[in-house]
Amino acid sequence: MRTDYHKPQPWGMRIFGSAVICLACITLRMAAARPNGETGVAPLAASERYANTQPGVEYVGDEACRNCHSAIYESFAKTGMGRSTSVPSAENLRELSKPIRVISKQLNRSYTVYARNGKIIHEETGTDAAGHSIFSESHDVAFTVGAGDLGKSYLVSIGDALFVSPVSYYTHIRGWDLSPGYDQGVFRDFTRRVVDLCVDCHTGLPRMVAGSHDRFQQPPFRFLTIGCERCHGPGAVHVAQRTVDSYFDGPIDFSIVNPRKLQSDRRDEICVQCHLAGDARVLQPGKDYLDFRPGTPLGDVVAIFSVPQAIKGNHFVLLDQLEQLRLSRCWTASNGRLGCISCHDPHVQRDGNEAVDYFRSRCLACHTTSSCTAARVRREATAPPDNCILCHMPQQPSERIDHTSITDHRILRSQSETPAGLQGDSFVNLDLISDTKPSGAGDDQNLRNLALAYAQVGARYPEYDAKALKVMESAAAKFPADAEVQATYGKALLLTHSGAPEVAAQALRKAIDAGSKSPEPRLFLARINLQQGHVTAAINLFEESIRLDPYFTPAYLDLAEAHSILNDRQSALEILDRVIKLDPGNDAARQQRLKITGMSR
Repeated sequence: MRTDYHKPQPWGMRIFGSAVICLACITLRMAAARPNGETGVAPLAASERYANTQPGVEYVGDEACRNCHSAIYESFAKTGMGRSTSVPSAENLRELSKPIRVISKQLNRSYTVYARNGKIIHEETGTDAAGHSIFSESHDVAFTVGAGDLGKSYLVSIGDALFVSPVSYYTHIRGWDLSPGYDQGVFRDFTRRVVDLCVDCHTGLPRMVAGSHDRFQQPPFRFLTIGCERCHGPGAVHVAQRTVDSYFDGPIDFSIVNPRKLQSDRRDEICVQCHLAGDARVLQPGKDYLDFRPGTPLGDVVAIFSVPQAIKGNHFVLLDQLEQLRLSRCWTASNGRLGCISCHDPHVQRDGNEAVDYFRSRCLACHTTSSCTAARVRREATAPPDNCILCHMPQQPSERIDHTSITDHRILRSQSETPAGLQGDSFVNLDLISDTKPSGAGDDQNLRNLALAYAQVGARYPEYDAKALKVMESAAAKFPADAEVQATYGKALLLTHSGAPEVAAQALRKAIDAGSKSPEPRLFLARINLQQGHVTAAINLFEESIRLDPYFTPAYLDLAEAHSILNDRQSALEILDRVIKLDPGNDAARQQRLKITGMSR
């Protein structure tokens, strides 16, 4: 296992287990075309052909690929994916010869980025209305996320968790500002947790603590950057097979997935795993994102849903490129032939005029220069001339990330055109669009996924509240032992005030009894107990929440409040001091502490 991010992994696959080699040899003897004229058995079903789609096949890392594919390796290493995550380098330290300062009057916070003792430090200072310092918190940067094409964000390590720094670097302004979500107050201080989806799409192979979605083993990543195996699948069988014999049967090497050889939906889902966030993502029961194998249905791992375009309107957010592409005439007319890799070569990143010329050539693979209705003078005036992308796929500001723009993938004939999805009558269909579908899932499984998806979209689209609660109620009755369904239903009842606390409490208790490892069901059940005067029961649940997640500050605050109700002010103050030590910028804990100390005078 490679855990040293600075050393290449030795290529030890020549000494590979004979059992694996035998398995590979048996599996991969497909239909003919070897130099000696041998023939093989008839091809299997698509999902069964590729030996590396099976669970248990090991990842080997990019260094094993480099031995035979050096040119592609070198080219890919220069792309955004190949530089997706890094550790601070000596060059980064030199860039910070002078400290960087960011001030937010809105948040009463100032941020300083500087180098000290070979480390990059991010420091936050909170001030009161008079400008006096209240607290200061600083952390070493553990990882840089992003290649710098749009910008870079930074992760700090606290215990076995990773957190996003409140400040990021933005390439467009060549400067620093608040990280996405911080200026709107969605996140604050060093409290934004890095969860499994974040690192699954930005790193090579995260190492999560079993049963958690946001706690990491040490070191947290087996491979640091997105690598070859993200799109081609784990490479152990391929390396073993090609080490024994450089030839393979037929036109396709079935020891490893080639996305271009897949049917259109399996091909696109390789990109979808990270490039279609959707409006809701629901992991299938017992699955995590690392269970996905390129070449297999993504829906077997995660159900992705989108809100109809008529509800969302014209919007441009990062990671909805495929959703936009499906609104285009090009995609509709291609009958599935057009996909991400029709235009994008993941192995090469082109810039400037080279990129313009390349993407124009992709347009001309289907269109002709004479099919463009724009005046020739106008077309020639672009730099470089005849820039298809400039007119039909211009850059648009991202709605959720400041200082960034994204390419409009709707491929409109003109920017004044009303895109598909926004055309039609005034009737608003609230049915979610299923972007990924599991193989062989029945109505029950779809009901579960829909219930959890409606709960997610209801948080952003109020028009879904009533329907979300109705679907969740049906799912809760159908799946009494599904911890996630019961927890979501109980929480929804409390937050929407749509049911008696007793019904919510029953659902939350079912979630806990079904084995939920999340602190939230315990938090909400404890709050119900507290409201009903069952203070001791509430304290036990708050403490259980904290044991499950030592960084879950809402449980600390409520626990302190419970001790205050029992007039145990000393315990309450000790708990609040733990919160402030864990999260120095927690204004609620500080105010709660002042209230208790004021009462004790």
